Amino acid sequence: MKKLVSVFLAIVISLSSAVFFNLFVFAEENFTVTFGGDDVDSPDSVKAVEWWKDGNGKYYFFIPSYWDAKSIKLWASSDHDVTINDVDLVNGQTYDLGESGTIVNLNDSYEYTVVKSGDVGSVFITTESGSLDNVHADKNYKEKGAIAIYNNKGKAQYEGGLDYIKGRGNASWQNEKKPYNIKLDSKTKLFGMAKSKKWCLIANNDDLSLMRNSIVFGAAADAGLQYTPEYSPIDLYINGEYKGAYIITSKIEADSNRIDVENLDDINEDACVEAYGKDFDMDTLERGGKYGKYAGLLEGSYKYVNVPEDKIATPTDGGYVLELELANRYYDEISGFVSDRGQPAIMKCPEYGSKSQMEYISDYFQRVEDAVYSDNGKNSKGESFSDLVNVESFAKYYDISEWCSNMDSGLTSTYFYLDNTKDGLLYAGPVWDYDIALGNNNIIRFGCDYTNPEEFTVCFGRYYRNTVFGKYDIDEKPNLFNVLTDKPNFIAECKAYWDSDIYDAVCAWSGDKFDEYHNSIKNSAVMNHIRWNSFGSSSVSEVEEAYEKEVSGLKTFASKRTEFLNSNIGTVQVQNVKTNPVLKIFKKGLTGINNLFEKIIVFFRLENK
Repeated sequence: MKKLVSVFLAIVISLSSAVFFNLFVFAEENFTVTFGGDDVDSPDSVKAVEWWKDGNGKYYFFIPSYWDAKSIKLWASSDHDVTINDVDLVNGQTYDLGESGTIVNLNDSYEYTVVKSGDVGSVFITTESGSLDNVHADKNYKEKGAIAIYNNKGKAQYEGGLDYIKGRGNASWQNEKKPYNIKLDSKTKLFGMAKSKKWCLIANNDDLSLMRNSIVFGAAADAGLQYTPEYSPIDLYINGEYKGAYIITSKIEADSNRIDVENLDDINEDACVEAYGKDFDMDTLERGGKYGKYAGLLEGSYKYVNVPEDKIATPTDGGYVLELELANRYYDEISGFVSDRGQPAIMKCPEYGSKSQMEYISDYFQRVEDAVYSDNGKNSKGESFSDLVNVESFAKYYDISEWCSNMDSGLTSTYFYLDNTKDGLLYAGPVWDYDIALGNNNIIRFGCDYTNPEEFTVCFGRYYRNTVFGKYDIDEKPNLFNVLTDKPNFIAECKAYWDSDIYDAVCAWSGDKFDEYHNSIKNSAVMNHIRWNSFGSSSVSEVEEAYEKEVSGLKTFASKRTEFLNSNIGTVQVQNVKTNPVLKIFKKGLTGINNLFEKIIVFFRLENK
C-alpha cells in the first residue's frame, strides 16, 4: 500500500511539475508589449503595435519614422509587476526606449533593440477578424477593417473604414511576405497621388534592394510613358504586427485618375442592373466562349460573360485595358482571349466583358499581331503596325524594358490599352512589375543571361506555354517585341526615343535620383530585413552592411546597363544560341502530341468543364 501511495504521489508531483512548467512557458510565450506614439490612446488602437521576437529570442521595437523613441507609450500584457530598464512599467505611460534595453516580467528578462524607420510613411490596418487567416487562405477573399495612413511627418492621409483587404499577385503571392490590394471607403489622395479608393501594397519580397519597382516607375514616368503607376514607400503594420517595407501604388485600372479610358465595366454593370435589378451580382452572369482549364492553350478563342447586349453601347465606343499572360494563368480570369499564334491576354477592362466586346478587342489585337508577324508588314486588311498602334508608346516601352533587362516583358505583366472615344489606337503600357529585373534574375531563359548588364535580352524574349501534360515549357514562340525589334523601322524609333527621352531619365534614376530614393528608404529597409531575416542576421549593423552591398550592386548594374544601351541600341540584334538537336526533336514531337490533345479537348468541348 505504501508503495502504491508513493507511486501515486510521484505521479502527482510529476504532473504538478509538468503543469507548472507548462503554465510558466505559456505565460512567457504570451507575454507581449504593445507600443505606440503620443497619439495612440490604447493598445486596441489601429496604430498600436506589438514588439517582435526573432528566431533567436531577441525582441525588437520597429518604430515609424515620425514617432519619438524617447516618448513611446507602453502596455504590458501581465498581471504582475513589470519593469523597463529598472523603472516600473505603468500601462499607457510614456517611456524613453533608448536604442536598447531590458524589460523584466516576473523572473524573466527580455532584451530589446529599437529600430526606427526612415523618411517614409506608415499604413496601419486592423481587420474585422483580427487576423489575416482568411485572406491568406484565399487570395480573392475580401475582409473589411479599419485603416490609418500617415506621411513621413506623421500627417494623416486617411483615417477611416477599409472596404476590404485582399491578396494579389501570382508568383509573389506564394512568398511569406505577401502583397495585397486594398480599397478605402472613400476616394482619397494619398502621398500626393491622384485620388482613388483602390490601391496596391507591393511587398518587393524578391528584391533585397527594395528599389527596383520604384526606380523603373520613376524612370518611365520621367521618360513620358503615360499612366505609369504612382507610388510611395511605406511601412506596413497589420493587426498590430510589423509586416515590413512596402510601396503603395496606384492600381492598373480604367479610371480618370489611372488609365483614362472609358470604363466599360461601369457600362456593363449599369446594363445588368437595368435588366436584373440594383443588387445584381456580376459574378452570377453565365459565361460563354472557351473558359475551362485548358482555355489558355486554345488559339483563336475568347471568353466572356453574358451581359445583355441590347442594353450596352457598341464595342467600338469604349475603352479596353488588357494584359499579356501565361497560358496556365488564363483560366483564373473572367474574360480574355488567345490570339491565333497562341498569345493569351486577360482583360482588366472590361473585366466582365460581353461577347461583342471580346470579339472586338480580340480581333483588333489579332490585326496588330498579323501586321507585326507578316513578311510585308501588313495584315490581310492592308493595315500596317503603325496604322493600328501608337508607335511612340511601343518604342518607349521596349526601351525601358530593355534597360531593365526584364524577363517578363512581352510575356506577363505586360499591359496595353485602347480607347475608341479618343484616337482608337492600341498603346503599350503602363509599365509594371520589375522586382526580378535589373540583374536580379539568375534564370537563363531563351539563351539570355539577365545578370549581364552588357547583353541584349528583351529583344530575344519568347512566350511559352505549359502543355496539357504539365510544366514542360516546350512550346516557345517569338513574342511581339521579339518580332518588332527585328524590324529596322521600329529599331530606328527606339533609338530616336532613347536619345530624346529615355537616356536622360535612366541616367537620373541610376544616379542622383537613385541615391535620393535609397537614402529615404534605407532605415525602413533595415527594419524590413531584420523582420524577414533576409540576410540570416538580426544584427542592425550586419543587416545595414548586407543591404548596402545589395544597393551598390543594383546601382552598378543600372549604370553599366545605361551606358551599354546608349552605345548599342539602334541596330537589329542577332542572337546565336546553341541548340541541342536531340532535345529539339523531343520538344517538337511533344508539342505535336500536345496540339493533338488540344484539338480533342476542343472537339469534345471539354475546355468548359
